[in-house]
Amino acid sequence: MGKHADAEAFSRKLASLKRDGCNVLVVSDAAGRDVACERLLGAPELDRRHVFLSTSSDVNTILDRHAPRRTDANSVGVIDATPGSYTRSAAASAASTDVDTAGPTGGLVDEAWYERIDDVTDFEALLAASRDALDRVSTAADTAGDVRFCLDGLDPLFDAAARADADEQALFRFLHAVTSRVRSVDGMGHVHVSADIDDRRLATFEPLFDATIRVETDETGTVSQRWRLHDSEYVSDWFEL
Repeated sequence: MGKHADAEAFSRKLASLKRDGCNVLVVSDAAGRDVACERLLGAPELDRRHVFLSTSSDVNTILDRHAPRRTDANSVGVIDATPGSYTRSAAASAASTDVDTAGPTGGLVDEAWYERIDDVTDFEALLAASRDALDRVSTAADTAGDVRFCLDGLDPLFDAAARADADEQALFRFLHAVTSRVRSVDGMGHVHVSADIDDRRLATFEPLFDATIRVETDETGTVSQRWRLHDSEYVSDWFEL
């Protein structure tokens, strides 16, 4: 299970991961998912730069998570691999306050922060789009940890693999490549998966990450988390999100 770490030792290890770039796997129930995501993206008052690879959340929801930060290509990247289609009105409603949403002809600005991938199993396209977005937003980042990456659901990718629409080995290679890219820009990435992930898949994919966060919601609605740092095998206490 791992060894328990006192709060000071655990904080030092976690700070070191953030400085060097890291990725965490978030294993959560449905109720705790959004709370965990918001915390990992950084407090709203902090100038974090975000890259979202979405397999389940629509663009408006993603931009709400990014708010109140600027919505421009140097501040955010959205790779939309959801089954639905994007409506361009999202850009007008959430565009940066210092960027005009309409040009001289009344058309919307070009959303350079947005890329649509129609096939969620096209891992080459997903990786290329993720790399481009990470490289772009990281050029304006000031310190390690400023760049935050979110893949909001592994479950649709696992479902595709179960239907034989995708090769699970190809999915592993994709995740290895994208998490490596996050580390290379000194970013902090997190990838969501549901709490009912089977043990085999967890054992296969968990080593790609620097830590695993378990998130649970009790009967009162209180959301709690517990961290396990893979390298040191340190395990935190359960604490409220």
